[in-house]
Amino acid sequence: MTEHDWSDWKRQLEPVLTSKAEEWQLLGYEKVTEEDVWACFMAKLSKLTVPETVTAHWIVGEVFRLKVTEYMNWLTMEAYKGPNWFTKDEGLEFSLKSMTEKVKPSS
Repeated sequence: MTEHDWSDWKRQLEPVLTSKAEEWQLLGYEKVTEEDVWACFMAKLSKLTVPETVTAHWIVGEVFRLKVTEYMNWLTMEAYKGPNWFTKDEGLEFSLKSMTEKVKPSS
């Protein structure tokens, strides 16, 4: 399936994503959103055996089968994949000279 197909499914199954997000919110994970649930499902998709013809009930079953521990593991892995603060690509510049120029003693 293409990315476009999955986005269509996401739009159609919004109530399912909302329900799963609310379930996890009741368990104490207040900041979880429907986007988080979908992203977690999409990450798990690579480990699943996807049928040739994807149906709504298959996706609903897999989303409802997601456990909060899988969400937390996914969230942790996403945090590890975060930006590398030590590369120059990020545009961060730090030098002692730039710091001393900003702080000038008052006369």
